[in-house]
Amino acid sequence: MSGSIYRLDGQPEVLSMGFVQEETLHADRVLDFWVLGMLTRGATSLQVGGDRVNVCANSYYLLPPYVRHYGIQSGTSFDVIYFHFLTREGGYASQMLSLPVLGRIPPDTSYLNLYRFLKRAVDFAVLSPAQINVQVAAILAQLSAMQDYTGSEQDRPKRLAYRVMDYLREHIEQDVNSELIAEELGYSYGHLDRVFRQHFGRSIHQKLQHLRIDIAAELLVMGKPIKEVGVQVGFHDYHYFLKVFKKIRGVSPGELQRRPSARW
Repeated sequence: MSGSIYRLDGQPEVLSMGFVQEETLHADRVLDFWVLGMLTRGATSLQVGGDRVNVCANSYYLLPPYVRHYGIQSGTSFDVIYFHFLTREGGYASQMLSLPVLGRIPPDTSYLNLYRFLKRAVDFAVLSPAQINVQVAAILAQLSAMQDYTGSEQDRPKRLAYRVMDYLREHIEQDVNSELIAEELGYSYGHLDRVFRQHFGRSIHQKLQHLRIDIAAELLVMGKPIKEVGVQVGFHDYHYFLKVFKKIRGVSPGELQRRPSARW
């Protein structure tokens, strides 16, 4: 169940939302709408149809309509944000045959603060129901992306490609080479490069160059000196930086600074 991945399909129509604290047992019920719950503290166990699921803090559950669900006594309490919503034209489809869908909440994302903002906006009539729907659609899309990012045990090649991407992003300023990448990730560089190319359509080296140039372009538009930018994104040869930048962006760093609209 934890490996389930759902795809956003349609616009949610939010019926209600709330934040429950010190809850000890989920109610026994069958609803005709979807339920998104996000635990901010504690843990709980739910029986959803024929599935028993365990949810901990910083995780979420997405329950389908017309399926009985109820809490299982555990002796612990939990805090949960919930959204009840309908969907149009099929709603949210799962790649798995069974539901619910479980997953982790993106790190460094405070949905509790977002919920408080949305609830206040509703109470003060600052946001319309349609605007609240857009906000909840964004939350669902973010959770889906996080689920897709973490993947499942059965999708190891994709997870490995993502690990390579994370490594590249975290070492932009360093002298990254094939030996270091292979040593860090525990696979031969040839295998990593094949898996990475299959998923991202570029070699590891090509992707690293593009990542560096993307960051360089933003720094240049902000007015930072060209030589300083080159070093900051991992190019210690100034002329090589100019060559790679021109090849990828079609303009030189100086031309980009003179006409920022060329950056895309």
